Amino acid sequence: MKLPLSTFAAFFLAHIASFAAVDLGTPSQTPYDRYMSPVKQVLGTLRSQPTDFKRVEDLLRVGRGFRYSFTDPYTAASPAVTAQTRAGDCKAKSLWLVDQLGDANVRYVIGRARATSKISHAWVMWNDGRAWWILDPTNSSRPISAESVRRSEYIAQYSWAKSGSYRHTGGDVAAVAGKTKGRTAAVAAAGERR
Repeated sequence: MKLPLSTFAAFFLAHIASFAAVDLGTPSQTPYDRYMSPVKQVLGTLRSQPTDFKRVEDLLRVGRGFRYSFTDPYTAASPAVTAQTRAGDCKAKSLWLVDQLGDANVRYVIGRARATSKISHAWVMWNDGRAWWILDPTNSSRPISAESVRRSEYIAQYSWAKSGSYRHTGGDVAAVAGKTKGRTAAVAAAGERR
């Protein structure tokens, strides 16, 4: 049975539309800014010298090997503490990775790993000069092409770069990173990874 060309075209366009374009956000303050001192400190030390892909892959495997250990719900542990204990939550592992990369072409991101996730998640976005990559030392030992990710995955809500903080349009920001009893929702709950 042959499908009409219009049916094939509609299917193909729907498939393409399920993948997200890279949302680099809009410069803005975020509800997490007051908790980002360790992140801002590390980002301030980054240099403009790019990191090679092999080094990124090696560091991501090391970070993925760190034990998952929940710390403060709002503030990432310092990279030195994460390295010493070889443990951390998504915030700590991601900040350790940013520090180890030393490359100013990164974003420290808070969002949702999946649209159905009940809690927020932290990861790193890195630009190799040609494309953006998702580096998630909590859930993946390999770089993930940002262009290959479906709209329902890695939904950025806020990010921080050496140049400042950004708000993203990737989802219902009010529901995920909104106010909970007058405080910003925690990035991860104790014992949970995503």
